[in-house]
Amino acid sequence: MCGIVGYTGLKTAYPLLLEALERLEYRGYDSCGIAISNSTGVALLKQFGFVENLKTMPPIEEGGSGIGHTRWATVGSPTEENAHPHVDCNGQIAIVHNGDITNYLSLREKLMGQGHIFSSDTDSEVIVHLIENYASEGQMGSIVRALKDLEGSYALVVLFADSDLLIAARMGSPLVIGLSPTENFVASDVPAIIEFTDQVLYLEDGDVAAVTPNEVRVFQNGDSITRTVHHVSKQPEERGLAGYEHYFLKEIHQQPKMIRDSLAGHMSSIDPSVTLGLELFNEGKFDHIFIAGCGSAYHASLIGEHFLSELGAVNTSARIASEISHMRPGDKAHLGIFVTQSGETADTLHAARLAHEAGYSTLGLTNTHNSSISRITDQTIYTEAGLEISVAASKTFTSQLIDLFLIGLQLFPPPINRLHDLMTELRLLPSKAQQVLGLQPQLDSIGKKLAPHTSAYLVAKGINYPVALEASLKLKELAYLHAEALVAGELKHGPLALLTHETPVIVLAPKDDTYPRVLQAIREMRARGAPTIVFTDSHDEYLASIVDDIVYLPTTEPHFFPILATIALQLVAYNCARAKSLSIDRPRNLAKSVTVF
Repeated sequence: MCGIVGYTGLKTAYPLLLEALERLEYRGYDSCGIAISNSTGVALLKQFGFVENLKTMPPIEEGGSGIGHTRWATVGSPTEENAHPHVDCNGQIAIVHNGDITNYLSLREKLMGQGHIFSSDTDSEVIVHLIENYASEGQMGSIVRALKDLEGSYALVVLFADSDLLIAARMGSPLVIGLSPTENFVASDVPAIIEFTDQVLYLEDGDVAAVTPNEVRVFQNGDSITRTVHHVSKQPEERGLAGYEHYFLKEIHQQPKMIRDSLAGHMSSIDPSVTLGLELFNEGKFDHIFIAGCGSAYHASLIGEHFLSELGAVNTSARIASEISHMRPGDKAHLGIFVTQSGETADTLHAARLAHEAGYSTLGLTNTHNSSISRITDQTIYTEAGLEISVAASKTFTSQLIDLFLIGLQLFPPPINRLHDLMTELRLLPSKAQQVLGLQPQLDSIGKKLAPHTSAYLVAKGINYPVALEASLKLKELAYLHAEALVAGELKHGPLALLTHETPVIVLAPKDDTYPRVLQAIREMRARGAPTIVFTDSHDEYLASIVDDIVYLPTTEPHFFPILATIALQLVAYNCARAKSLSIDRPRNLAKSVTVF
């Protein structure tokens, strides 16, 4: 899930590449580098750490063609030596790579036996030495020949000394080409190049593209092919902090508007009814549904499973996409919903391909237009979250929940009075989310109380257990706090052994049909001395008397309590991390988009 970028044109390449890399840094920030082709060969700058570190070095002032990379380490530790671009033995070829080369050890051994000298521990470096090895076959020929030796995934851009030619290739990792009359771009994602062009084409697996300042030619299996050119909105989203201390906090505060935008145009008060405008939903009934995702998207899938299961008498399940290795043959009455913020999550894409090949109806749910998931699934729902810069998901998670609720209400509309009540409550969610944001001082205090501890537990039941999973993930990602989600009814079957006076517990206790069991769990935890913090919409004096802290959330429909609780717990995790003075927007060892297995 590294970020790669390339430029060839009439301008000086270095500042353009540097600007593009800053927009790609959410894909990795362990190290970074830029290579420029000029009259003396390939000029190279690499740095450990953030892209801003490159700005401390003298720029490469000559050259109109170059490539850049920002790394999330997979093979080889995060060091300057392992930073991309990698160059061949003679310094005449440079490459940047995103993906995993699974047979690199055997290739490396073979190449070293032929006299090639390696300067890194990465799998990627074998690619440039393979190209060097086949140099007699010409620029394009050497790359095509090298690709035949590779096993695994790659998004690759190759630069040659004293040349304005870039060669790009894709297999399993995303790559987009930006088009302009006198300059062209290559990048992992559209946001890297949106400031420079609004015309793009997306490479598909097996594509190899020759890119010069005034021409792009795409080949598949040696044959010249045409890929569709897409117009993308050049209207840049607000990337600044807008007065907030961190992007994560800004994105939390954008959620009331995001909820309103997500609902707009999909609910009719006249009928009442919900529609998402999908032909897929008009083609017949589904007798089996599964929802798949990874990380936060999987947690959203679990909440979607609860909601759809209760609305419809249809077998519905949530699955971790990375655990799907095969799919039984099915038909169009089987629906797979694939949830991925980036639209490029490798495990989710793999699961979607398996479902498509098995004959299922497939639906993508993503925040990224024209991403790979949209080209694999039958149809796609685009969430209304807008640009999310912080690595940890906040508003994209909530937007996935809103769309899963809308899917449920369209596929399995309850009796009209019940449907009307649910739609009314959905419309009230933006204002109730705003009320949750108003609890910031209390949530700040709770976050600070958690900061000195090494472990915390989150306890819930039913539809709110996935909320506990998501909140525990946020505490891990942002505050580096060991946090574990527990099912309320399972405490006495082992987890009570973990509880002490030093292990705070956060409990989700909405006044729904799970309330009595959750209340009993709170008694069990208090008997063991665990500090207890409760999030509830119940003004129960007895509950308030037996816990250490209680946060009162706005009363809502039980199915929608997860959204309000999630926003509150995002603020707790944020304030815990802030109290520890941690890097909130760029947590260690993590990247925004997971494009490798």
